[in-house]
Amino acid sequence: MEVEIENKIRIFRKEKGLSQHRLAKLVGLKRRSIMAYENNTISPTLETAYKICKVLDKDIKEVFIFK
Repeated sequence: MEVEIENKIRIFRKEKGLSQHRLAKLVGLKRRSIMAYENNTISPTLETAYKICKVLDKDIKEVFIFK
């Protein structure tokens, strides 16, 4: 079974006034990773997803949409 996951990282990142580079630094990643997540090229690991949500001050269900 294939699960499609969309996210609202870009929307919430911009609401917080964070650049991709700054979010990446706060989560311990490279900017390329944040860019790939925002473009739905790849999905983060569960651990990374939780770190992103913590920085964005959002629940994981608000940021990641499972279809």
